[in-house]
Amino acid sequence: FTSIKIPDNVTTIGEYAFSACSELIKVILPEGVTSLGEGVFYRCSDLPSITIPNSVTYIGIGAFAQCSSLDTVVIPEKITEINDYTFLDCRSLLSVVIPESVTSIGEYAFYGCPIMQSITIPESVTSIGDYAFAYDYGFTSIIIPEKVSFIGDGVFYECRNLSSLAIPSSVTSINNYVFFNCTG
Repeated sequence: FTSIKIPDNVTTIGEYAFSACSELIKVILPEGVTSLGEGVFYRCSDLPSITIPNSVTYIGIGAFAQCSSLDTVVIPEKITEINDYTFLDCRSLLSVVIPESVTSIGEYAFYGCPIMQSITIPESVTSIGDYAFAYDYGFTSIIIPEKVSFIGDGVFYECRNLSSLAIPSSVTSINNYVFFNCTG
């Protein structure tokens, strides 16, 4: 199938519910959905966009991993964490809007999004997981928020076009391979 409209009475979509539906191009989620399970749209390679309702409070690990056609995402205001692997290998992802409610960006969250040009890490973020933005070649500049004290392994690994970086004085530890091959 190529499209799905989730009924209004559904509040939770479980783990891997639509995983590997490679021809899925349209998903309509009702405003009442609060939880998107682990890998819920994993490997939905033709899905170009999705509107995540404001009612969503949880997005599971790898929910959109390997959605290679996904190009833009707006994360709802009630989300507090971008889980591990959430947008891993979303090769068409150009921009992401992360709300001020987010305090944590998980490991490999945006790993392998090579054309992503725009991401604003909100001031509310206190931790950025290992390899969160590795192999994201589109960035030319990044500002790390003031509340971050620790930068995990390889966070900006192979971000080759990164030419401007602001590290706040709150950072007390810069881990292994953080800026490996950032030659911009």
